Amino acid sequence: MSAEVKVLSASTRTNLEALKHHMKKLGFKYFKENAGWIDFGTRLCEKYSGIHIDPSNHVSVQLSRKCIFSMIDELDSYDKLPEAKQAILDFYEAEGIKE
Repeated sequence: MSAEVKVLSASTRTNLEALKHHMKKLGFKYFKENAGWIDFGTRLCEKYSGIHIDPSNHVSVQLSRKCIFSMIDELDSYDKLPEAKQAILDFYEAEGIKE
């Protein structure tokens, strides 16, 4: 049995590192890449299956097409969502993703 792993190009990896850096400046300290998505979170929580990004304080970004999901309960983080959205849109523009 083989597991297929999608390797990101060097330019995508660079653009993603720039996005991670910007999101960290906005207070999203944690991130996780999984199945073509990257989740940014402000804090961690413990579940039965281990420690995860708090589901009520995160922004999820689809890496191959424009798709953003957020759930923010913290007012400080909520106020930063317009700047986070712009950083994500800048990532998509750098990747050449229009749809």
